[in-house]
Amino acid sequence: MSDLTTVELWLLDSTYKFGCPIEKQHDLKNAGSLLEQKFRDMRQSNPRMDNQKITVMVALQLMQEVLELNQSLQQYGPCEQLLSDMVSDIDQNVAQLLAQSN
Repeated sequence: MSDLTTVELWLLDSTYKFGCPIEKQHDLKNAGSLLEQKFRDMRQSNPRMDNQKITVMVALQLMQEVLELNQSLQQYGPCEQLLSDMVSDIDQNVAQLLAQSN
């Protein structure tokens, strides 16, 4: 089991402490920095919006990005199958050519 550490993140004018494995500390800090930047961008666009609404809006934007990425990844499924079929065909053709040359 990996050792745990505490990471402090500054998000929306508050400090939050999170426990995480030491090897994930850097990733968590990067995620926190990116999230804080999203919050700042939203606040800059909507200076009168309260923190709760900023949080909800950023969460919705992030979920839209996740859904778009998921849809993009799903489009690669048929491509992967096509490439796999092509590689199998090539393997069979090479095996046949080698068998014929012997």
